[in-house]
Amino acid sequence: DYIVDMSSNGPRSANHTVHQPVSLRTSSDALGLRLRQLRISRRLSLQQVASLTGVSKSMLSKIELGQASPTATVLGRIAEGFGVSISHLLGGPTGADSVVMRVIEQPIFQVPKTGFVRRSVSPMRGSKGVDVAFNILPPGQSSGRFPPHRPGVEETLVVVKGQLTLRLDDSHYELNEGDSICYRADHTHQFDNPSQTDETRFIIVINNMPAEY
Repeated sequence: DYIVDMSSNGPRSANHTVHQPVSLRTSSDALGLRLRQLRISRRLSLQQVASLTGVSKSMLSKIELGQASPTATVLGRIAEGFGVSISHLLGGPTGADSVVMRVIEQPIFQVPKTGFVRRSVSPMRGSKGVDVAFNILPPGQSSGRFPPHRPGVEETLVVVKGQLTLRLDDSHYELNEGDSICYRADHTHQFDNPSQTDETRFIIVINNMPAEY
Protein backbone atom coordinates (compact mmCIF):
# COMPACT_ATOMS: atom_id res chain seq x y z
CA ASP A 1 0.00 0.00 0.00
CA TYR A 2 1.07 3.58 -0.61
CA ILE A 3 0.91 5.41 2.70
CA VAL A 4 2.00 9.03 2.74
CA ASP A 5 2.94 11.28 5.64
CA MET A 6 1.43 14.77 5.31
CA SER A 7 4.34 16.34 7.17
CA SER A 8 6.62 18.60 5.16
CA ASN A 9 9.38 16.02 5.53
CA GLY A 10 7.26 13.18 4.15
CA PRO A 11 8.50 11.02 1.25
CA ARG A 12 8.30 12.34 -2.29
CA SER A 13 8.40 10.54 -5.61
CA ALA A 14 10.97 11.64 -8.17
CA ASN A 15 10.31 9.10 -10.89
CA HIS A 16 6.87 9.83 -12.25
CA THR A 17 4.98 12.62 -13.91
CA VAL A 18 2.00 14.04 -12.01
CA HIS A 19 -1.08 15.77 -13.38
CA GLN A 20 -1.37 18.48 -10.71
CA PRO A 21 0.80 19.98 -7.95
CA VAL A 22 -0.56 17.46 -5.42
CA SER A 23 0.27 13.85 -6.31
CA LEU A 24 0.53 10.48 -4.59
CA ARG A 25 3.47 11.78 -2.58
CA THR A 26 1.36 14.59 -1.16
CA SER A 27 3.21 16.96 1.14
CA SER A 28 2.10 19.89 3.25
CA ASP A 29 3.96 22.21 0.84
CA ALA A 30 2.06 20.88 -2.18
CA LEU A 31 -1.33 21.02 -0.48
CA GLY A 32 -0.60 24.54 0.71
CA LEU A 33 0.35 25.62 -2.80
CA ARG A 34 -2.86 24.19 -4.22
CA LEU A 35 -4.94 25.95 -1.55
CA ARG A 36 -3.20 29.25 -2.23
CA GLN A 37 -3.72 28.89 -5.98
CA LEU A 38 -7.41 28.20 -5.47
CA ARG A 39 -7.82 31.16 -3.11
CA ILE A 40 -6.00 33.58 -5.41
CA SER A 41 -7.93 32.36 -8.47
CA ARG A 42 -11.11 33.38 -6.68
CA ARG A 43 -9.63 36.67 -5.48
CA LEU A 44 -10.23 35.90 -1.84
CA SER A 45 -8.28 37.07 1.17
CA LEU A 46 -7.33 34.71 3.99
CA GLN A 47 -9.92 36.42 6.17
CA GLN A 48 -12.63 35.83 3.56
CA VAL A 49 -11.68 32.15 3.30
CA ALA A 50 -11.74 31.91 7.09
CA SER A 51 -15.31 33.25 7.07
CA LEU A 52 -16.33 30.79 4.34
CA THR A 53 -14.78 27.73 5.94
CA GLY A 54 -14.86 28.28 9.68
CA VAL A 55 -11.09 27.62 9.75
CA SER A 56 -9.04 30.32 11.44
CA LYS A 57 -6.98 32.75 9.37
CA SER A 58 -3.81 31.71 11.19
CA MET A 59 -4.40 28.01 10.47
CA LEU A 60 -5.13 28.71 6.80
CA SER A 61 -1.91 30.71 6.57
CA LYS A 62 0.10 27.87 8.13
CA ILE A 63 -1.44 25.33 5.72
CA GLU A 64 -0.64 27.55 2.72
CA LEU A 65 2.95 27.91 3.90
CA GLY A 66 3.33 24.17 4.49
CA GLN A 67 3.79 24.72 8.22
CA ALA A 68 0.74 22.71 9.32
CA SER A 69 -1.03 19.56 8.19
CA PRO A 70 -4.84 19.81 8.31
CA THR A 71 -6.97 17.18 9.96
CA ALA A 72 -9.63 15.49 7.83
CA THR A 73 -12.21 17.72 9.52
CA VAL A 74 -10.35 20.90 8.58
CA LEU A 75 -9.75 19.66 5.02
CA GLY A 76 -13.48 18.94 4.71
CA ARG A 77 -14.36 22.43 5.93
CA ILE A 78 -12.01 24.02 3.42
CA ALA A 79 -13.43 21.95 0.55
CA GLU A 80 -17.02 22.78 1.52
CA GLY A 81 -16.17 26.46 1.90
CA PHE A 82 -14.80 26.57 -1.64
CA GLY A 83 -17.69 24.44 -2.94
CA VAL A 84 -15.40 21.69 -4.28
CA SER A 85 -14.77 18.06 -3.41
CA ILE A 86 -11.81 16.99 -1.28
CA SER A 87 -10.44 15.21 -4.36
CA HIS A 88 -10.58 18.50 -6.29
CA LEU A 89 -8.76 20.23 -3.45
CA LEU A 90 -6.02 17.58 -3.41
CA GLY A 91 -5.58 17.63 -7.19
CA GLY A 92 -5.28 14.87 -9.76
CA PRO A 93 -6.23 14.26 -13.39
CA THR A 94 -9.19 16.02 -14.96
CA GLY A 95 -11.23 16.07 -18.06
CA ALA A 96 -11.56 13.42 -20.72
CA ASP A 97 -14.38 10.93 -21.10
CA SER A 98 -12.09 8.05 -20.06
CA VAL A 99 -9.47 8.76 -17.42
CA VAL A 100 -7.03 6.08 -16.26
CA MET A 101 -5.57 6.81 -12.83
CA ARG A 102 -2.58 4.58 -12.16
CA VAL A 103 -2.11 3.85 -8.48
CA ILE A 104 1.04 5.97 -8.47
CA GLU A 105 -1.00 8.98 -9.69
CA GLN A 106 -3.86 8.77 -7.18
CA PRO A 107 -3.67 11.68 -4.70
CA ILE A 108 -3.46 10.55 -1.09
CA PHE A 109 -4.24 12.48 2.07
CA GLN A 110 -3.10 11.08 5.40
CA VAL A 111 -3.56 12.41 8.92
CA PRO A 112 -0.24 11.73 10.70
CA LYS A 113 -1.75 11.59 14.21
CA THR A 114 -4.35 8.88 13.46
CA GLY A 115 -3.00 7.26 10.29
CA PHE A 116 -6.35 7.78 8.51
CA VAL A 117 -5.76 7.57 4.76
CA ARG A 118 -7.98 8.87 1.98
CA ARG A 119 -7.03 7.99 -1.60
CA SER A 120 -8.79 9.77 -4.47
CA VAL A 121 -9.53 7.22 -7.19
CA SER A 122 -11.69 9.35 -9.50
CA PRO A 123 -10.70 12.43 -11.54
CA MET A 124 -11.47 15.95 -10.40
CA ARG A 125 -15.00 17.05 -11.21
CA GLY A 126 -15.26 20.30 -9.27
CA SER A 127 -18.50 20.64 -7.33
CA LYS A 128 -20.53 18.30 -9.58
CA GLY A 129 -20.32 14.70 -10.70
CA VAL A 130 -19.22 11.60 -8.81
CA ASP A 131 -16.22 11.47 -6.49
CA VAL A 132 -14.81 8.12 -5.33
CA ALA A 133 -12.44 7.64 -2.40
CA PHE A 134 -10.71 4.57 -0.98
CA ASN A 135 -10.13 4.90 2.76
CA ILE A 136 -8.08 3.11 5.42
CA LEU A 137 -8.62 3.46 9.19
CA PRO A 138 -6.05 1.86 11.54
CA PRO A 139 -7.34 -0.05 14.58
CA GLY A 140 -9.24 2.08 17.09
CA GLN A 141 -8.96 5.27 15.03
CA SER A 142 -11.46 7.80 13.69
CA SER A 143 -11.61 9.98 10.60
CA GLY A 144 -12.80 12.90 12.68
CA ARG A 145 -16.08 14.66 12.00
CA PHE A 146 -16.68 15.88 8.44
CA PRO A 147 -18.92 18.92 7.94
CA PRO A 148 -22.25 18.56 6.11
CA HIS A 149 -22.21 18.70 2.33
CA ARG A 150 -24.69 20.94 0.57
CA PRO A 151 -28.28 19.63 0.31
CA GLY A 152 -28.73 17.02 -2.41
CA VAL A 153 -25.35 15.32 -2.02
CA GLU A 154 -25.50 11.58 -1.35
CA GLU A 155 -22.80 9.12 -0.33
CA THR A 156 -22.73 5.36 -0.80
CA LEU A 157 -20.30 3.49 1.44
CA VAL A 158 -19.06 -0.10 1.11
CA VAL A 159 -16.94 -1.80 3.76
CA VAL A 160 -14.22 -3.73 1.95
CA LYS A 161 -12.44 -5.07 5.02
CA GLY A 162 -13.09 -5.06 8.75
CA GLN A 163 -15.75 -3.20 10.73
CA LEU A 164 -16.91 0.40 10.61
CA THR A 165 -19.09 2.70 12.70
CA LEU A 166 -20.72 5.46 10.65
CA ARG A 167 -21.97 8.45 12.63
CA LEU A 168 -24.51 10.78 11.02
CA ASP A 169 -25.31 13.63 13.39
CA ASP A 170 -26.60 11.80 16.50
CA SER A 171 -27.30 8.47 14.74
CA HIS A 172 -24.80 5.68 14.25
CA TYR A 173 -24.65 2.53 12.11
CA GLU A 174 -22.52 -0.55 12.75
CA LEU A 175 -21.26 -2.06 9.50
CA ASN A 176 -19.34 -5.24 8.80
CA GLU A 177 -17.24 -6.42 5.87
CA GLY A 178 -19.34 -6.41 2.70
CA ASP A 179 -22.07 -4.17 4.16
CA SER A 180 -23.09 -1.01 2.35
CA ILE A 181 -25.14 2.07 3.18
CA CYS A 182 -26.45 5.02 1.16
CA TYR A 183 -27.19 8.24 3.01
CA ARG A 184 -27.82 11.93 2.59
CA ALA A 185 -24.53 13.69 3.25
CA ASP A 186 -25.95 17.07 4.28
CA HIS A 187 -25.31 15.96 7.87
CA THR A 188 -22.11 15.83 9.88
CA HIS A 189 -20.53 12.43 9.33
CA GLN A 190 -17.73 10.50 10.93
CA PHE A 191 -16.09 7.12 10.34
CA ASP A 192 -14.74 5.08 13.28
CA ASN A 193 -12.92 1.76 13.42
CA PRO A 194 -14.31 -0.09 16.48
CA SER A 195 -11.68 -2.85 16.30
CA GLN A 196 -8.56 -2.54 18.43
CA THR A 197 -6.67 -5.07 16.34
CA ASP A 198 -7.70 -4.86 12.67
CA GLU A 199 -7.68 -2.02 10.17
CA THR A 200 -10.80 -1.03 8.24
CA ARG A 201 -10.92 -0.42 4.50
CA PHE A 202 -13.92 1.18 2.86
CA ILE A 203 -14.94 2.90 -0.35
CA ILE A 204 -17.13 5.99 -0.51
CA VAL A 205 -18.90 7.14 -3.67
CA ILE A 206 -19.97 10.79 -3.34
CA ASN A 207 -22.73 11.83 -5.72
CA ASN A 208 -22.50 15.61 -6.03
CA MET A 209 -25.36 15.92 -8.51
CA PRO A 210 -28.54 17.60 -7.21
CA ALA A 211 -31.19 15.18 -6.03
CA GLU A 212 -34.85 15.47 -5.10
CA TYR A 213 -36.23 14.12 -1.83
